[in-house]
Amino acid sequence: MVTWEKRGAVKWLVLGYVVTFVWLHFPLQGEVTFVDIGQGDCIIIREPFNRRVMMIDTGGKLNFQTEGWKKRTNSATDKATSTSLNYLKSEGIDHLDAVWLSHSDADHIGYLPTVLTSMRVERLYVPAGMEKMTKFTKRLPSNTRTQIIPITSQAPGFGGLTILHPFTPGEATNDDSVVLAGEFGGKRFVFTGDLPQAGELAVLAHYPNLRATVVKLGHHGSKTSSSPTFLKQVGARVGIISAGRNNRYGHPNQETLTTLAQLHIQTYSTQTQGMITYRYNSRGGHFITHNTPEQLQLSN
Repeated sequence: MVTWEKRGAVKWLVLGYVVTFVWLHFPLQGEVTFVDIGQGDCIIIREPFNRRVMMIDTGGKLNFQTEGWKKRTNSATDKATSTSLNYLKSEGIDHLDAVWLSHSDADHIGYLPTVLTSMRVERLYVPAGMEKMTKFTKRLPSNTRTQIIPITSQAPGFGGLTILHPFTPGEATNDDSVVLAGEFGGKRFVFTGDLPQAGELAVLAHYPNLRATVVKLGHHGSKTSSSPTFLKQVGARVGIISAGRNNRYGHPNQETLTTLAQLHIQTYSTQTQGMITYRYNSRGGHFITHNTPEQLQLSN
């Protein structure tokens, strides 16, 4: 015999399930998350209510010549599986509306096969010229249905992102890095890939009114990027560095850190703070770091 008390308990259980499902799959806040992917880049943009979910670069493992006894047995997919993909699945996300690849370096596209086989990806944007390169095409699963879209700055944007660079088709090197700009929570973001300083200045010449509160610093904080002129003119207040711990390149470079300090730019690095998330709604947003809990409120 079912009592009124049991019926009430079942109703509350069902209600709790529905609330949890809605909260997980249709969150009120959006996020721009800089994944702690190691020595590489991987950024996830999730709009409120999960209207659109996108990824900028996938991260990847750089392969170096090593003696046989030094080689590790870890799969190249391990890092993506345990970081970006695990995070997406924990948020109830099983597809990506778009993946943007900035250029062809392995630390930016190396985990692409894992992403494409683990999630349904609607669109894959690449710098024009890269779509024909073997180092890119060999990473595509044979049965992929993802639409491949070569882009330059003349191409239409998607998902609130505007394409600022490259201006012409190229070889998908650092010089051809895709640069994207978008506004989230009332703040302007610019994502620069590995674009060198000369490219940053060329972007400024094309877009003299470009402004950005948050800049994903080029080339993991290398001194070859992060031109003081570029950072000052766009009005950057926050700089994000995506770099691996104890990496062999010395990223971020002290010259870049000095520039950021001189310009009074608040700096976050995945190297020390782990995953970095900008959580926002229609009223604004704030950064949350995960290894060292810290919160920065950005005023208008």
